[in-house]
Amino acid sequence: LYIRIVDAYKASYGVRDAWFAISQLAQTTMRSEIGKISLDQTFKDRETLNLNVVRNIQAASESWGVECLRYEIRDIQAPRKIKEAMDQQAEAERKK
Repeated sequence: LYIRIVDAYKASYGVRDAWFAISQLAQTTMRSEIGKISLDQTFKDRETLNLNVVRNIQAASESWGVECLRYEIRDIQAPRKIKEAMDQQAEAERKK
């Protein structure tokens, strides 16, 4: 998550802890965006996810005097059961 303070007054007085608020907003927004698409698409469409998160953060953080420059997904780790289900689905598709 890359941010820039564009208004120091708003960043100081508009929100208690700008960095914490932005990071929490980024996590919540990412969960929301991932929930809108299938797991397979999640791994394929990282760039689209990144852009959607940045747009949502910028809209929400404008009043805090903070600009979101970039959001980058490093690693998506699916739970073990979901990985197993994906493996089974891939195996079934190969057998077709």
